[in-house]
Amino acid sequence: MTNNKSNDLNGVMPAMITSFNKDETINKDGLKKVINHLISENVNGLYITGSTGETFLMSPDEKKEVINIVVEEVNGQIPVIAHIGSIGTKLTTDLAKFATSAGVDALSALPPFYYNFSSEEIFSFYSDIAASSDLPIIIYNISHANLMDIEMLKRLAAIENIMGVKYTAATHFNFEKIKKEIGTYFKIYSGMDEMAISGLISGADGMIGSFYNLMPEMFVGIFENIKNGNISEAKKIQNKVNIIILYALKKSGYPFIKMGLKWLGIDSGYVRKPFASLVDKEIESEIKNDLKKLSSENDLSDIKFLEAL
Repeated sequence: MTNNKSNDLNGVMPAMITSFNKDETINKDGLKKVINHLISENVNGLYITGSTGETFLMSPDEKKEVINIVVEEVNGQIPVIAHIGSIGTKLTTDLAKFATSAGVDALSALPPFYYNFSSEEIFSFYSDIAASSDLPIIIYNISHANLMDIEMLKRLAAIENIMGVKYTAATHFNFEKIKKEIGTYFKIYSGMDEMAISGLISGADGMIGSFYNLMPEMFVGIFENIKNGNISEAKKIQNKVNIIILYALKKSGYPFIKMGLKWLGIDSGYVRKPFASLVDKEIESEIKNDLKKLSSENDLSDIKFLEAL
């Protein structure tokens, strides 16, 4: 285990993709390339085996394999947060115990979904995770799993090792209230890539997002500029990345990220079915032409993967 404390869990933390081979096995070399690329771009931590990492398309053993690869490759350079959530408590706590022994720095878990669990059942879910590990735990508040209200966040924050929340919703006006009613110690991580500035200005301690894999330098720039009070410069960067994000989401999302990384010489492999990998050369050529046009019509300078076109 590294010596990083929860106080070090701030800043830009990519929700890291998982690299797969064409046969859907784990692409170990691809994972390592992504890790080293992100570290070289000065990100502050890695959030692994989450939604962006296609966690719900992976078996528990595959998640363990990825956790081991990442912890070994990072080797304490930056904190590693392992998402261990699933619908079932036993699956989640078993993975929490494994990730703790593997040497991650913190845990995170999406609340149980699909069955419309009650507030008490969700509270029990997180209580059981906290009892299974002494690591800091980041709960996950996301509209896809029904947003938790402030009272639930307060109850969960009272559990000793629950130290923050990954908050993926546009309701950033709640951040100040969360900090005021729970305490400034309680970390808030803004989870909407398109609203990174809003999250930080509203009081977030850091950002966790998908497109940080593809454009880490831009999100590091946003974070640093906000930290230094250069809001206008941060806004320029946000506007640039939003043009790319909005275009990418019309195409594919995760497959687009992996395709863009390939242009940087980082072969992160394929997505898992039912996601569709962008491997058709004609479609890829069309996307490149679209991006060149977007670049000529807008100031998209400093975005490294576009410079590789």
